[in-house]
Amino acid sequence: ARTKALVLELLAAVCLVRGGHEIILAAFDNFKEVCKEKHRFERLMDYFRNEDSSMDFMVACMQFINIVVHSVEDMNFRVHLQYEFTKLGLEEFLQVPARRWQG
Repeated sequence: ARTKALVLELLAAVCLVRGGHEIILAAFDNFKEVCKEKHRFERLMDYFRNEDSSMDFMVACMQFINIVVHSVEDMNFRVHLQYEFTKLGLEEFLQVPARRWQG
């Protein structure tokens, strides 16, 4: 789990370098095609929603998602990226974090 968190931290850092955002999105597009996903970021969200995910991984995942979405200057594209994550259930998942981590 720590390795996955470190990978996401690295990918987030690459997003912030000039041209890095496009490279990261292209990599996720390629992964989608190779792994026969229906939607970009599908596997990432599956791992994120997994009950066994560590807190380190979940924090790294949220940081990555925030950077992917908010490091884009074009507002229309930013909304599109937000919609991609919404379509994959991010908002619903975030509605119940307190219940997941209690007791």
